[in-house]
Amino acid sequence: MLSMAKVQHFAFRKEYHDLSLRLTTEVEISDISARKVNKVMALWDTGATLSAITPVIAQNLNLVFINRIKVNGVNSLSMADVAKISIKLPNQVTLQEINVAVCNLVEGVDMLIGMDIMKLGDLCISNGGGKTLFSFAIPPFDDKTDFYEKADADNKRKSTG
Repeated sequence: MLSMAKVQHFAFRKEYHDLSLRLTTEVEISDISARKVNKVMALWDTGATLSAITPVIAQNLNLVFINRIKVNGVNSLSMADVAKISIKLPNQVTLQEINVAVCNLVEGVDMLIGMDIMKLGDLCISNGGGKTLFSFAIPPFDDKTDFYEKADADNKRKSTG
């Protein structure tokens, strides 16, 4: 009988003292040769298809632009340069050669982590007890977290008890 290789998951969590409107973490980003590394504040944005960094960060890393793309903002459409970076997430996983758009972001944020990165793992946001708990794991688990099933089971238990 063949033994299945055990997959190791790498996760992190961040708990806020109250209900948070922004999910942020510190990450390390570098040019793909890893000669220059910057610690930056990243905003996890499920509305962003592609991750992005600011022009200041791109300049600090001496990035070479490989393409130009159209970027849809909340109220605008603009052109943005694209560069490749490596990113070390809070769970110590380093993703290599990630395409990022270079554009202006909200104040206090150096990077947007978009769905291009989030789709590589499982993301969970919980707001119980008046506090936000945000966690992320790579690779994704085979068994998906399903709040519908959890709510249905909890409601059935409460209606029979």
